[in-house]
Amino acid sequence: MFNFHEKVMSAEEAVKRYITPGTHIAFGGFNILRRPMAIGREIVRQGIGDLFVTMNGGSAIEEMLAGAGLIKWLETTYIGLESNMPVAYAIRRAVERGEIELIEDYSNWSFALRTVAGKYGLPFMPCLGDLGSDLLAYDSFGKAGLRGRDEHGEWIHPGIPPKKFEVIDDPFEGWGLRPRRFRSGEDTCSNITNLYRTNKDWPTAYTGKPGVKVALMPPVLPEVCVLHAQRAAYDGTVRMEGLVGPDIDQSLCGRILIVECERICSPEELREKPELNQIPAHAVHAIVEQPFGGYPTAVPNYYDYDYSWFTDYINAVNHQSDAVVKQFWQDHVASTKNDWDYLFQTIGIDKLFALRADPHYHYNPNLERFD
Repeated sequence: MFNFHEKVMSAEEAVKRYITPGTHIAFGGFNILRRPMAIGREIVRQGIGDLFVTMNGGSAIEEMLAGAGLIKWLETTYIGLESNMPVAYAIRRAVERGEIELIEDYSNWSFALRTVAGKYGLPFMPCLGDLGSDLLAYDSFGKAGLRGRDEHGEWIHPGIPPKKFEVIDDPFEGWGLRPRRFRSGEDTCSNITNLYRTNKDWPTAYTGKPGVKVALMPPVLPEVCVLHAQRAAYDGTVRMEGLVGPDIDQSLCGRILIVECERICSPEELREKPELNQIPAHAVHAIVEQPFGGYPTAVPNYYDYDYSWFTDYINAVNHQSDAVVKQFWQDHVASTKNDWDYLFQTIGIDKLFALRADPHYHYNPNLERFD
C-alpha cells in the first residue's frame, strides 16, 4: 500500500532534503502567475547559496534570491518585475557587482522549446525565433569555459550544454514554412512573412551557404524543478488550473520535482476527471501543501496577485544601497519562522483574504491594478 508520508512534507524538509549550495534549480510559473514562492522563501530562510537558477519569464523569486545574495549563475529570459521595474533591481545590482557571476539569455520561445526537448529526452528542438538576434551572439557560459567536456571526458557542468545553440541549413529547404501552397490553393494561415518562397537571394549567415536557417536549441536539464499548483494528490498527481505556460514541460526536465500546492487531495478526487491532470504521480518527489504559497503572484481560482506588494517593494529598494536591499529581504522573509509566520505576521490575513478570487471570474475583479 502506498505510504503518503513518503512524499508529503513541509517546505523546510523539502528544501533541506533536495536543495544544497550549488544546486541547479528551475522555478516554474510565469511572471506574476503561479510562482512557487513558498519554496523560494524557505531557501532564503535556510540561506542556501551559490545557486544556478534557471527561469522563464518574470523574476519575483529570482529577485528575492538575488536580494538575499544566493544566486551564482542565472539562466533566464525576462528579468523584470512587471510595469514599474523593467529590470529587477536586486538582480541588476548583483550582476553589476559580480555576485551573480554569469547570466545567460534566451528568448521566452527558445527557452520553452528547450523545456520540450528536456521533457521528451530529445537532443534539441528547432527554433527560428532567435535567428538574427544578439541572443545568439553572446555566450557567457562558453566564455567562462563551462561548456563541453573535461580531461576525463565528463561534462564540465551537467546542466550546461556543450553549445548554447547550433545553426544549420534546413535539410528540407524551407518546405515546412508557412504560408504554404496546397493543391487546392493558398494556405489560410495569417502568416505572410515567408519570403523564402519568392526570394532569389537566400541568406548565407551562420553557415556560409545559401538557404533556410534553423537554430537547434539544447534541452534544459536542471537538478531540481519546483512547481506551484492548485491541487496535488498525496500520491503525487498534479493538476494546474489556468494558464500553464512551459510548466508541464519544464517540470519533467529535471531529476527531482518539488510541487507546492494550495491543497492536497486524495488521488480519487483527481481521477474523476483524469484528462485534466498534467503531471503523473511517479514524477513527483516532494509535495508541500501551503495555501497562499504563491503570494504575491496569482493562483487562478484561488487568489489574485498583489500589485501593491510589487509597488511597495520597488519604492523600498529602487536606487538604494546593496545593504538596504539585503536588509529588506532579511526583515521581510529570512526573519520569519516559516510561510505561515510570513503570511500571517508579515502580510496579514486581511490582505490575503482581500485577494481571493471570485468563482464567477476565476480572479478578483475588484482589485486596483497598475495604480
